[in-house]
Amino acid sequence: MPAPFVPELFGDFLLVQRLARRAMSDVLVAVRLGDRSGQTFVLKRPVLGERASGRAAQAIQREGEVLAEVRAPALPALAARGELAGLPYVALEHVRGAPLDELASGAEPMPEGAARAVALDVARALAALHEKGWVHGDLAASNVMIDETGEAKLVDLGLARRAGEARPEVAGTPGYLAPEAALPGEASVASDVYGWAVVVAECVLGRRIFPEDDLASAGARGDPPRALAAWEARIPGLSASLAREASRRPTSASIVQGLEALALDREALAARVEAHRARASEERTSLARLPAVEARVLPEKSPLPALAEPAPEPAPRPAPPPRRSAGVYLAVALGAVLLFAMGQFSARLPPRNPRGSVSLAGVVPRRAHVEVDGEKVALPADGRLELRSGEHTVAVVLPKGARREYTFRVRPNEHVVLVAPKKGATSNEDEEAEEREP
Repeated sequence: MPAPFVPELFGDFLLVQRLARRAMSDVLVAVRLGDRSGQTFVLKRPVLGERASGRAAQAIQREGEVLAEVRAPALPALAARGELAGLPYVALEHVRGAPLDELASGAEPMPEGAARAVALDVARALAALHEKGWVHGDLAASNVMIDETGEAKLVDLGLARRAGEARPEVAGTPGYLAPEAALPGEASVASDVYGWAVVVAECVLGRRIFPEDDLASAGARGDPPRALAAWEARIPGLSASLAREASRRPTSASIVQGLEALALDREALAARVEAHRARASEERTSLARLPAVEARVLPEKSPLPALAEPAPEPAPRPAPPPRRSAGVYLAVALGAVLLFAMGQFSARLPPRNPRGSVSLAGVVPRRAHVEVDGEKVALPADGRLELRSGEHTVAVVLPKGARREYTFRVRPNEHVVLVAPKKGATSNEDEEAEEREP
């Protein structure tokens, strides 16, 4: 079982949770030091030991370069980028929601208005990129996030290239790659439009239209499902974007223009995100409540069935004591393993009540007390307080009456970390009060 993540300082950020660990990079949740708003960010960095010229470092650097130049509501906002210890990093807007591949594939087809909302948002992101001369290069349902309000954002721009830039190797996601991109060539905005159409087709049909396992299969791909022809009037440009010849595909800007006048249903998208979360939580809870294996031990007086006829012996021997079946011991061992696994798993489950918490470790000096929203509270030994969702003001009252106040917003299942101000930032009265403490 992997070791629990230990929060660490990283430049101007405090890393509080690991979202994903890839082969050569980490994706983490971070808060900015000194920011009392409680806003969280997604920070990407290469793993320790990765070279600055490695693929992961280059992808992170490229994503920061693109998002610094292209600002659009359907793209994650860039909070910071730079280098630390010779390796690049980016801090991006934390999109809270679910990836589109988990919402679309293997489920009921999306309602027309919901699928149209996804199509419009992704097309807007592509239009903003293409206007600045960039090609995303990896259009796939897994790279589209749907947030809690039903807005779609196009993420993961590590494979982005300038339009017309050489692609020395084939890269992308199997099943979404345009046919011409199955061979090395030049980055093309038409390939992005093809990937857009595959993503939207998955939404309206509720399944993948090209379930491929490798990138090379895109070159020999057949025609798209005929059922998509009926959607051309409801999502303009869908069928044309799947044309095998790149020159016959529409531009991302024309797709946006055709969709903007049609009705959208973001509430249906938001409801699907909420249902997905509830289903995932229910699955975790069901696994945690698996019944323990009951071990049944045979009674001492019950004879065990003989497996083979014993061979005659020349002289009688005393009968050995009854032995329990090996299956009994296996059942007991299996029950112990399941109990241990369920305990470990349930310990990692998020709290069921919609509350958050705040950590004051290192913020409260000796002989000081803490007030939450004007009421004095007892601080636990670990310095962590549970709070209801919403805005709170935490005050640290020093012995001579000086106060330090922190105002922030707590979201469900969110942990806010308060960081003590630097020594130079405290008042003389605060320093005198702290220096006089025994």
